[in-house]
Amino acid sequence: MDANDVLQLSKEFAVLGKELHGDGSNETALLRMVQLAVKHIDSCTGASITVIRGGRGSSLATSDAMAARADELQYEVGEGPCLRSAERDANYLLFDVAAEERWPRFSAALAEKTPYRCVLSFQLEAEDSAALNLFAEQPGAFSSEDIDLATVFAAHTSALVALHEAEAEAANLETALQSNREIGVAMGILMAHHKVTRDDAFALLRQTSQTLHRKLRDIASEVVQTGELPDSARQ
Repeated sequence: MDANDVLQLSKEFAVLGKELHGDGSNETALLRMVQLAVKHIDSCTGASITVIRGGRGSSLATSDAMAARADELQYEVGEGPCLRSAERDANYLLFDVAAEERWPRFSAALAEKTPYRCVLSFQLEAEDSAALNLFAEQPGAFSSEDIDLATVFAAHTSALVALHEAEAEAANLETALQSNREIGVAMGILMAHHKVTRDDAFALLRQTSQTLHRKLRDIASEVVQTGELPDSARQ
């Protein structure tokens, strides 16, 4: 990468930062990051970001359909450098599918179903296990310069993943607060309608939830909207 390339990449990182402080979304920034990796890392022809939650892998962003397929193959067979890098304290894992013995099922699937023959994965600093994955179509494709540049991408990607986690946590908290509000309002409605205590009102909601096999917050929402328990649960 020459000086002009470095300058261009710096400008593109700066644009990402400005977008995140403006109207841009974190999801768009994650997608743009993997696209930039393909654009600027010479040997890279596909890129993705893997996260592991509850023992299951998923992709936060993929540069294209083939990179998405490569990720899916790892999730299907339950092995691969991206999963290994995300789960363990490993900066990167570089391999040639034709000679790789650590992940034989994934290597065979990658060779059969994608053009990729080399994978470079960086563990990301994140609350969840996460990795930046770079794919190449030639064995041993990534040079030391590629790896150095990929390290820069991994650092920037870590920041974006951390922001994604913070936004998701805030959204989950808001959802939980809204659910609690609706449950509280529904309990008040049932207390007034049935002349029961707070505990009895909550018991009515819980019993209805179990009887109808519906989430308690959904029952509460219906009570708030209609003023009554669902038809099949009324006494």
